[in-house]
Amino acid sequence: MISVTETAAEKINQALVEQEMDGKSLKLGVFPGGCGGGYQYALGFGEKSENDTAFEANGLKVLINNEDVDKIKGTEIDYIVSEMGEGFRINNPNSAPEGKKGECSCGSDSSCC
Repeated sequence: MISVTETAAEKINQALVEQEMDGKSLKLGVFPGGCGGGYQYALGFGEKSENDTAFEANGLKVLINNEDVDKIKGTEIDYIVSEMGEGFRINNPNSAPEGKKGECSCGSDSSCC
Protein backbone atom coordinates (compact mmCIF):
# COMPACT_ATOMS: atom_id res chain seq x y z
CA MET A 1 0.00 0.00 0.00
CA ILE A 2 2.37 2.73 1.24
CA SER A 3 5.75 2.75 2.95
CA VAL A 4 7.19 4.75 5.84
CA THR A 5 10.94 5.31 5.97
CA GLU A 6 12.82 4.44 9.14
CA THR A 7 13.50 8.13 9.86
CA ALA A 8 9.83 9.04 9.42
CA ALA A 9 8.73 6.13 11.62
CA GLU A 10 11.11 7.30 14.38
CA LYS A 11 9.71 10.87 14.21
CA ILE A 12 6.12 9.61 14.20
CA ASN A 13 6.75 7.33 17.18
CA GLN A 14 8.42 10.23 19.00
CA ALA A 15 5.35 12.43 18.34
CA LEU A 16 3.03 9.67 19.58
CA VAL A 17 4.91 9.61 22.90
CA GLU A 18 5.29 13.39 23.24
CA GLN A 19 1.61 14.02 22.47
CA GLU A 20 0.49 11.15 24.71
CA MET A 21 -1.29 9.40 21.83
CA ASP A 22 -0.71 5.81 22.98
CA GLY A 23 -3.00 3.43 21.11
CA LYS A 24 -3.67 5.91 18.28
CA SER A 25 -2.82 5.35 14.64
CA LEU A 26 -1.26 7.62 12.03
CA LYS A 27 -3.93 9.07 9.75
CA LEU A 28 -2.99 10.23 6.26
CA GLY A 29 -5.49 12.66 4.71
CA VAL A 30 -5.54 13.37 0.97
CA PHE A 31 -7.12 16.58 -0.35
CA PRO A 32 -7.43 18.40 -3.71
CA GLY A 33 -4.36 20.55 -4.31
CA GLY A 34 -5.84 23.89 -5.37
CA CYS A 35 -6.08 25.64 -8.70
CA GLY A 36 -3.24 23.71 -10.34
CA GLY A 37 -4.60 20.28 -9.47
CA GLY A 38 -2.63 17.70 -7.55
CA TYR A 39 -2.93 16.56 -3.95
CA GLN A 40 -2.20 17.99 -0.54
CA TYR A 41 -1.69 15.80 2.51
CA ALA A 42 -2.35 15.97 6.23
CA LEU A 43 -0.83 13.76 8.91
CA GLY A 44 -2.45 13.30 12.30
CA PHE A 45 -3.34 10.72 14.92
CA GLY A 46 -6.68 9.07 15.53
CA GLU A 47 -8.71 5.91 15.79
CA LYS A 48 -10.04 3.78 12.95
CA SER A 49 -13.52 4.63 11.71
CA GLU A 50 -15.75 2.55 9.45
CA ASN A 51 -14.60 4.76 6.54
CA ASP A 52 -10.90 3.92 7.01
CA THR A 53 -8.61 1.26 5.60
CA ALA A 54 -5.90 0.19 8.07
CA PHE A 55 -2.49 -1.31 7.30
CA GLU A 56 0.98 -1.51 8.81
CA ALA A 57 4.14 0.18 7.53
CA ASN A 58 7.52 0.02 9.30
CA GLY A 59 5.84 -0.95 12.56
CA LEU A 60 3.20 1.79 12.42
CA LYS A 61 -0.53 1.35 12.05
CA VAL A 62 -1.63 3.73 9.26
CA LEU A 63 -5.21 4.76 8.42
CA ILE A 64 -6.42 6.05 5.06
CA ASN A 65 -9.97 7.06 4.13
CA ASN A 66 -11.41 4.31 1.90
CA GLU A 67 -12.03 6.84 -0.91
CA ASP A 68 -8.33 7.80 -0.97
CA VAL A 69 -6.71 4.35 -1.10
CA ASP A 70 -6.25 4.31 -4.90
CA LYS A 71 -4.78 7.84 -4.84
CA ILE A 72 -1.90 6.84 -2.54
CA LYS A 73 -0.89 3.33 -3.62
CA GLY A 74 2.90 3.14 -3.69
CA THR A 75 3.33 6.37 -1.72
CA GLU A 76 6.28 6.81 0.65
CA ILE A 77 6.18 8.92 3.82
CA ASP A 78 9.66 10.26 4.51
CA TYR A 79 11.22 12.76 6.92
CA ILE A 80 13.85 15.06 5.48
CA VAL A 81 16.35 17.52 6.93
CA SER A 82 17.80 20.22 4.66
CA GLU A 83 19.16 23.76 4.79
CA MET A 84 15.59 24.98 4.37
CA GLY A 85 14.34 23.12 7.42
CA GLU A 86 12.95 19.72 8.22
CA GLY A 87 9.65 17.92 7.98
CA PHE A 88 7.65 15.13 6.47
CA ARG A 89 7.59 14.61 2.72
CA ILE A 90 4.93 12.58 0.94
CA ASN A 91 6.35 10.98 -2.21
CA ASN A 92 3.35 9.91 -4.29
CA PRO A 93 4.12 8.25 -7.66
CA ASN A 94 0.49 8.44 -8.82
CA SER A 95 -0.75 10.97 -11.33
CA ALA A 96 -2.69 13.74 -9.69
CA PRO A 97 -5.77 15.24 -11.31
CA GLU A 98 -5.07 18.39 -13.31
CA GLY A 99 -6.88 21.62 -12.52
CA LYS A 100 -9.45 22.72 -15.09
CA LYS A 101 -10.68 26.22 -15.82
CA GLY A 102 -14.04 26.72 -14.15
CA GLU A 103 -13.61 23.61 -11.97
CA CYS A 104 -11.23 24.95 -9.37
CA SER A 105 -10.80 22.85 -6.26
CA CYS A 106 -10.29 26.06 -4.24
CA GLY A 107 -14.01 26.77 -4.79
CA SER A 108 -13.56 29.81 -7.04
CA ASP A 109 -15.94 30.22 -9.93
CA SER A 110 -13.93 33.09 -11.45
CA SER A 111 -11.50 32.85 -14.32
CA CYS A 112 -8.47 32.81 -11.99
CA CYS A 113 -7.88 29.16 -12.80
